Amino acid sequence: MVYDNIVLIGFMGSGKTSVGKILARRLYKDFADVDTVIEQEQGCSISEIFETKGEAYFRELEQKCINQLTAKKGQVIATGGGVPIHSTISDKSLIVYIDADFDVIVNRLSKRERAKRPLFDDEVKARALYDTRIETYKKLATFSVDANQTIPTFIHVIVDFVLDKRVL
Repeated sequence: MVYDNIVLIGFMGSGKTSVGKILARRLYKDFADVDTVIEQEQGCSISEIFETKGEAYFRELEQKCINQLTAKKGQVIATGGGVPIHSTISDKSLIVYIDADFDVIVNRLSKRERAKRPLFDDEVKARALYDTRIETYKKLATFSVDANQTIPTFIHVIVDFVLDKRVL
């Protein structure tokens, strides 16, 4: 099957944005990050949106953004960690699950980076959230990649999959 876009899903901090930028360059595709698009459109950070307008408002913005981004073809799109839980993704998208263990994510993120994520302010709650989301990520994914390896290693796996299967 040929897909319109590659959509990266996974828990917050799993590396979707970092991987997406490199993947887009390697595949000669445009790159879009849902959170960045929302922040630019709203003129404030995701944390500020959560604080001032609430999570439900943010989730509406997320769905609208996903719909707009997936209407265009030929992109690598990095989503927020809640997108597959709270939003629908076009079935014309190759959905790649960046599957990183919770402890790997915590070790990759600095305290400052964790503080920027409104749902990561309490590590115990974040782990519980991770545990509730993991099965949904697995179910929705067209392809899963083990993100406990180095980023260049698993990017290579994704590129090989895309090129071997000729999915884009």
